[in-house]
Amino acid sequence: MSFTLISPFCILLFITSWLLLSQDAVASALKQSKHTSDSRHALTLKYSISGSGTFYPYFTNDPQHPGILPDLVAKILAQAALQGENIVLPAKRTNRYLASGKIDFDLISPAWLKAAQRSDPRFVFSEAILQIREYVITRTPTEPPLSDLSDLTVGTVRGYYYHDDDNFTRVDFESERALLQALNKGRVDRIIIGDLPARYWSEQDNVTLHFNQQHSHGTLHIRLRAEHAHLLPELNQAIEALRGSGQIAQVEAYYLAHSFGQ
Repeated sequence: MSFTLISPFCILLFITSWLLLSQDAVASALKQSKHTSDSRHALTLKYSISGSGTFYPYFTNDPQHPGILPDLVAKILAQAALQGENIVLPAKRTNRYLASGKIDFDLISPAWLKAAQRSDPRFVFSEAILQIREYVITRTPTEPPLSDLSDLTVGTVRGYYYHDDDNFTRVDFESERALLQALNKGRVDRIIIGDLPARYWSEQDNVTLHFNQQHSHGTLHIRLRAEHAHLLPELNQAIEALRGSGQIAQVEAYYLAHSFGQ
């Protein structure tokens, strides 16, 4: 029987080589991790939250005081350490851009959507950001009060979603302000509009209105294209942090107390 003796020099050489290989593997893993992190933070999410352009006070057209929604989205993205770019689009084009991937997210209330739209696999939804209410509005109280829009003609905003618009005939106008003006001129007898824009524009344009019935009551969410679903945890944490610190309520209160850009 014979033994092959390994010299101390060979052992040292082997250990040194192993350590160098291990260091290279760790460095490669760290570099890959950093590259993934850098790529994520280098991503600029394109979005559109301009609505009709007169969705006051949610959007104002004032660059210095852009409105409740632009301010909140900017705060959410900053809190989540993500970059964003608001692309100002008409509502109808926003829907097309989101569907085709030209933008990455918008803001919407699932209460506005039909069941198939809420479960569309192309999109995921963030945690709720703030409450939003829509009403069926008439110039004066109706007798009997409206409880069903079936077979009626209703003023709506072009490009907006309405969960039951297969039950009534839509007459589309370009904005919330145009809706109130059409109602005031008798072009339509009823419209669907958010409570805050309705109150604002009725005061600005001296339009008498009656909140006949609530059409939807929901919460606004980020509707994000599904390929970015991995960003949802950070976005949701940012929303919760802003809500917990009172910043969401502060932004809403600020715009309700001021008028900008109209």
